[in-house]
Amino acid sequence: MELDPIDKKREIPSNKAAGVVLAGLVVLVVALAGFSWFAFEGELPQVRLAGEISRVGQAKQVSLQASDARSGLRSLKVSLLQGEKSVALLEKSFPRQGYLSGAGPLAVEEAFEVAGKSLGFKEGEATLVVAVRDYSFSGWFHGNEIILRQPVVFDSRPPALSISDSPQYLDAGSAGVVVYRANEPLDRHGVVINDLFFPGFPQPQKGEGVYAACIGLPFDTEELAKAMVTATDLAGNENKAPFSSRLRKRKISTDQIAVSDGFLSAKLPEFLVHYPDLAGSPIEQYLRINNEIRRENNARISEICAKSQPERLWDGRFDRWPGSTRARYADRRTYLYEGKAVDEQVHLGMDLASLQHAPVQAANRGQVVFADYLGIYGNMVILDHGQGIFSLYSHLSQIEASVGDLVEKGGRLGLSGMSGMAGGDHLHFSILVNGVFVDPIAWWDESWVRLHMLNYL
Repeated sequence: MELDPIDKKREIPSNKAAGVVLAGLVVLVVALAGFSWFAFEGELPQVRLAGEISRVGQAKQVSLQASDARSGLRSLKVSLLQGEKSVALLEKSFPRQGYLSGAGPLAVEEAFEVAGKSLGFKEGEATLVVAVRDYSFSGWFHGNEIILRQPVVFDSRPPALSISDSPQYLDAGSAGVVVYRANEPLDRHGVVINDLFFPGFPQPQKGEGVYAACIGLPFDTEELAKAMVTATDLAGNENKAPFSSRLRKRKISTDQIAVSDGFLSAKLPEFLVHYPDLAGSPIEQYLRINNEIRRENNARISEICAKSQPERLWDGRFDRWPGSTRARYADRRTYLYEGKAVDEQVHLGMDLASLQHAPVQAANRGQVVFADYLGIYGNMVILDHGQGIFSLYSHLSQIEASVGDLVEKGGRLGLSGMSGMAGGDHLHFSILVNGVFVDPIAWWDESWVRLHMLNYL
């Protein structure tokens, strides 16, 4: 029987309702599946302890990083165990924020202190236990849990230090070596002279636990207020061993340099390219270069030379570049403009003049750690010879070495020139010990190098 028009109109809404119900069921099933995927996920949280914590002295600060990318973090607990003794160092719970992804924080970073003696633990082995739980409904609604066990050793005894060799005399502007021995592995160690620190390097050819630190005194050192070996072991315990050396002060030479308008007009355009904010009259620009920029340049050089590779790359005396001496180390220069003294600086190397654009060679075997333009030094190359010894070559007209190159003694570095604050073609050569400028002349002397350096390394 055929439906009348009224019945046909009633049939259409019924089909739509069925479709809506079906669609709703599908959405519900998908939602339940999604909820189950998030809520019952089985992915473990992640946890990491930052830094070296295998040995602990009196106390050590530890950083903990935990994360859970799915349901988020519910709780974390850090405990210290030794035998039957257990102490909670950190406990934290995170309130639930929802029931899907990110119910708790996805990542946290916490800091806590690991102490031994103050908490009643004995010297020796213990275990640091870190438990992190997430907001998953897995594990009968307890969540996924990861447990990290980190062995630690409580050690509050400082390392034993003994000094094998130290210089009887130290000349201002010169260098030397201190050799010392420690009875256990060390974290940070070296020699302190006044307010300067010179890191030590292993000397396996002299035996286990033997180290040597190359030291250098600034030209203007007036006294040795402090001279000691300092060492910190892996547990953070520190010990110091003083030594005695007699200081021989340096006699400072003086020199005068006339600054002409012709020199300024020739040099200032070069500096304006690298320092476009220079302002004022030509002599005002020059004085800023010779003071502020000079200090910045020397600080940058000291920074470059503060970290040296542990292997000694050099051997024997350092070669002197062939050329006449035009200025010496530690010359105190007075700068004259229009007949009046306008500035005073100290020269921290040797100026050697040869032919124009003469080849410049490495004075000893080393690795290139700087090859670029740097202010008053112009085009410059610095070599790291290992164990704190560096050589510097500046005012080059051309650089022919790249950072990372291992250059043999006599290897070509570039061509001499007059870049930077140079009035004529020459090479400015410096020696540095862990960032301290010292007198290069001694390093050209085979006897001095053997007697004061290599006999101890």
